[in-house]
Amino acid sequence: MPPRNRWLELLLIGVARVAMGVQFQAVGALGPLLVGTLVADWAALGTLIGIYSLAGVAVALPAGWLLARFGDRRILLAGLALMTAGGILLALAPGYGLALLGRLVAGGGSALLTIACAKRVLDRFAGPSLAPAMGVMLSAWPVGISVALLALPLAGQDYRLGLLGSALLCGLALPLLAWAVPEGQRGPAARMARLRPGEGWPLLAVGALWATYNAAYAVLLGFAPAFLVAQGASAGMAGAVSSLVGWAVLPLLPLGGAIAERLGRPMLVCALCQAGMVAALLALVAGAPAAPALIAFGLLAGPPASLIMALLGRVLSAESRAFGVGLHYMMFYGGLALLPPLAGLLRDVTDAPAAPILAAAGFLTLALGALGALAAMLREPRRRG
Repeated sequence: MPPRNRWLELLLIGVARVAMGVQFQAVGALGPLLVGTLVADWAALGTLIGIYSLAGVAVALPAGWLLARFGDRRILLAGLALMTAGGILLALAPGYGLALLGRLVAGGGSALLTIACAKRVLDRFAGPSLAPAMGVMLSAWPVGISVALLALPLAGQDYRLGLLGSALLCGLALPLLAWAVPEGQRGPAARMARLRPGEGWPLLAVGALWATYNAAYAVLLGFAPAFLVAQGASAGMAGAVSSLVGWAVLPLLPLGGAIAERLGRPMLVCALCQAGMVAALLALVAGAPAAPALIAFGLLAGPPASLIMALLGRVLSAESRAFGVGLHYMMFYGGLALLPPLAGLLRDVTDAPAAPILAAAGFLTLALGALGALAAMLREPRRRG
């Protein structure tokens, strides 16, 4: 099968990632309905949110081998198939145990899809077209999150209908990618390289930065609807207002990093944006109007995404990139698996709806610390790792 137009393929990859964003956010968007029915408490809800990323910890490192052995197309389709099957299992689960299993299966599929999509874009785009193409790919996920926050509460009190809809979206994306991505060459996977001397600690700092930044974003989106409901908003209104984060991030997600690089101070811009995100969360908890605070958070969350991923390229050599990116994604998925349950536990212990929001602010503070440590490392000559 001849390759399709690369921009058309990118568009359909974006559709698949929108479906992934909807599925990821489905549990948070329906959280107030799930607590007391499918899950016992807020800590269990946080675990159900976070376990979606737990499979990625195991999948990230061997994903490169799987792509080399079976080809991009098969791994993309396998990822979507697992997301569909796991999502259906979650929607039909009679209890918490099967719900966790379904979420874990879907999360494993999403990890395969994430890594395969990134590789596919790198293979198909180069030079000046790479940055906007990556921006389009990254932007699809928050679009899916916003769609989930807006649309899934419309299911009313029937949370299973919302969960089933998020699974079927993944199934609809499967034939689209099957048509768009041709069968590629496959062969024995090359043995993974190791990190070069001096790359270990900087890679750890970038991984911690990316994990805590994304965990803060995920926790806010997962617990903001419940926070707003506790403030007196209806479930539908809370979802709509929370979705403003996902819409606000879109303008600067593809372009913010490029603008910061042009200014010549990308790390400073990244630090200022993250500090502003902390301020927006504190203002929300302090009683500021929710819509402006969440819009400010979303706008400021855009530039750091591409800047942090660019830092990954700075700390890894070409020879160690495949192995290093696998480690990076392993830390990313580990953070997303562990930190949201911690935020939910704080909600249960304190009985304060604002506790997860403050936890997200704490995660961003840790991200600022990791960024500062990385800046110090990059100023020094590389030492042996």
